[in-house]
Amino acid sequence: MDSFTAITLAVFLPFVLAGILPMVGKVLKNRIGWYASAVAFLSLMLVAWVAPAVIHGEDIHGSISWLPSVGIDLSFYGDGLSIMFGFIVSGIGLIIMSYSNGYMSTREDLPRYYQQLLFFMGSMLGMVFSANLIQLFIFWELTSITSFLLIGYWRNRPLSVYGATKSLLVTATGGLFMLAGFLVLQSMTGTFDIPAILQNESMIAVIKGHELFILALLLILIGATSKSAQGPFYIWLPNAMEAPTPVSAFLHSATMVKAGIYLVARMHPIFSGTDAWFILVSGVGIITMLAAGFLAFRQTDIKGILAYSTISQLAYLMTMYGYTTHQHPGIGVAAASFHLLNHASFKACLFLVAGIVAHETATRDITKMGGLRKEMPVTFILAVIAALSMAGIPPLSGFLSKEMFYEASLEMGQALGGSFTYMIPALAVLGGVLTFAYSIKLIDGIFLGKRPAHGLPEHIHDPGWVMILPTALLALLIVLFGLVPSIPSHYIVGPTAGSILSETADLHIELWHGFTPSLMMTIVTFVLGILTYTRYESIAAWQNRFNSRHPMISVNYFYDAAVDNAKNITSGFSSRMQPGTVKTYVTALLLLLLVLFIIPVIQISTDVIPAGLNFDIPPYEAILFTFMIIAALGAALLPRYIPAVISLSGLGYLVSLLFIYLSAPDLALTQVLVETLSTIIFLLAIVKIPQRFRERMSTSVLTKDILISSAVALTVFILMINATQGIVSPFESLSHYFIENSLPLAGGHNIVNVIIVDFRGYDTLGEISVLCLAAFGVYNLIHSRGEGE
Repeated sequence: MDSFTAITLAVFLPFVLAGILPMVGKVLKNRIGWYASAVAFLSLMLVAWVAPAVIHGEDIHGSISWLPSVGIDLSFYGDGLSIMFGFIVSGIGLIIMSYSNGYMSTREDLPRYYQQLLFFMGSMLGMVFSANLIQLFIFWELTSITSFLLIGYWRNRPLSVYGATKSLLVTATGGLFMLAGFLVLQSMTGTFDIPAILQNESMIAVIKGHELFILALLLILIGATSKSAQGPFYIWLPNAMEAPTPVSAFLHSATMVKAGIYLVARMHPIFSGTDAWFILVSGVGIITMLAAGFLAFRQTDIKGILAYSTISQLAYLMTMYGYTTHQHPGIGVAAASFHLLNHASFKACLFLVAGIVAHETATRDITKMGGLRKEMPVTFILAVIAALSMAGIPPLSGFLSKEMFYEASLEMGQALGGSFTYMIPALAVLGGVLTFAYSIKLIDGIFLGKRPAHGLPEHIHDPGWVMILPTALLALLIVLFGLVPSIPSHYIVGPTAGSILSETADLHIELWHGFTPSLMMTIVTFVLGILTYTRYESIAAWQNRFNSRHPMISVNYFYDAAVDNAKNITSGFSSRMQPGTVKTYVTALLLLLLVLFIIPVIQISTDVIPAGLNFDIPPYEAILFTFMIIAALGAALLPRYIPAVISLSGLGYLVSLLFIYLSAPDLALTQVLVETLSTIIFLLAIVKIPQRFRERMSTSVLTKDILISSAVALTVFILMINATQGIVSPFESLSHYFIENSLPLAGGHNIVNVIIVDFRGYDTLGEISVLCLAAFGVYNLIHSRGEGE
């Protein structure tokens, strides 16, 4: 099996095997989680199959023809960066799905849970291995949709729905900005192919000198920061903690939130080496790192602390990838790549520990915990390893990447010179101090001190091996990568940094380098971190007081105001733009139709009723027309709503039969779908109102309505009988174009189908989208009535 095939299978196997998961679930029942784990294991092995070639310097690139007319193929690209993300996504996915077998209750909808996890994993793998920008965008948005479903897994909980909606609005909107950036980038390069851009130095030079450079950079960074919860877009991540804890561990520590970091790393060779890259990327990173680290202090939900710590740690990565100068464009690349790997391990481990603690104590409130080290000794050890790694304590892996962060900050400060020589390292240390404080809080608040007398279950203990083993595996990786850094350095971090820098990255990561400036910064971090922790509660109390006095300081305030007032704003706008009744506007539209018909008839001066019409009607058509007239009269004359709607629906289905008789099955199918949706919507609405028509119409109003409807009916009739006469001069028929080009341009003999699918493809796509949205609306209307109705 070649490497391209392995990557393709790794991406699409989760989708395919997730599709049959409900059927497998009927056989495996509560053990369905092990099936999902096996799928994740398959993807992990396929990524591992490709890794040796990439480690030895080979880039994997292959494609399957998809949209050649616009230069887009289904293509995948495997280099050091994508392989590292492939390992993180599939490896953490395997751990999370295995852990979920012990965490998720058998009363939950397990097939839906694991199916959505697999769909998400496939979307992430597709994104990191995509070789063209449009394909990357498609998988990017798929991660937003699947994460929305996972965050809102508990659909009956308002906070869960709120968090899911917020995450979708923020990340999907950011994705649209990113798409605009990709289109601008394509206008500069003439291609969507990522390797073609990355491997062409002259093309990159053209991009950096182009007048649209800043615009493309801004648009793409909006997408990246919205996905990775940076800057003002951080607001969605804390609310997303309402998801099941394994979902939080998967999405919000190791995978989804790192999609934005992946995009920054992927775009690094194109935009780095410029002042704009450093200012925007590192600037947003440093501000977010400090703000999120500070805000973590006031959180009492252990998942809330982890959420803000995740935002802060992602900002570390953003800052390091942003470190750049014209002479040295990749100052922080190696440090960022190593910390990215370490963060995936220690943060996923901490989330799993949080899940264990919440599972055993039935609470996530850290103020109600304490002293659990004696009852949960194994969990305590695992938590200490992960939290101390995040704090940067030797000899754990987090210490090494934190040292590299400090070294990169020193180098960046010296490169900028002036006050930046000290400012950049000082800000890095301040970020480390905040990290140290909230890391210690997790250990102290949950496991140290005395056990509360009330509020916790009487019997608390370590969970079974199904939950402990995956967590312990992550802790083992933390220790292993810290004690033997040559393993990640040679096999993962080196190839990743090399693929970003387009050169061999010769890394020497060791625990001891002597008394270096970065070690001195680490010692200062520990000292200031301990001092800060002694004031932890007072800082949190001050934040709470400040937030209560100044709620408008929060970005959440403006988000909630915009969303909550959206209905009122749009209602006010429509009431000003359309203050009349619906009947008034329908009447105006019908009168306009009459005018638009009369004018061309007068100008063309043709016979209104053409001569030579054929009035021979086959028996089948006569029967259909008779029933259609009866159904139409029933819709107009029946005194109750439901019979009238059924008559109207019957008329629509009779029209579909006529389409079938006239050899137009595609029109018949569309008519049936539209009629079915319309009928359901009508019925769902009508059952909530009185069943008899109560509006009394005066004779004048009735006369006016009859005149207008008769005029419109006559107009449509005249239009139809004239349509049978062909195109009227001076207009010309377009049919010859479609007849001549149907086969050569679209490869189809059925001209009608070719027109619908190819020549009018976007229009058809829009119609399909409308039908899908209507179907979702019907589904929600049905479920809004409650399960018991």
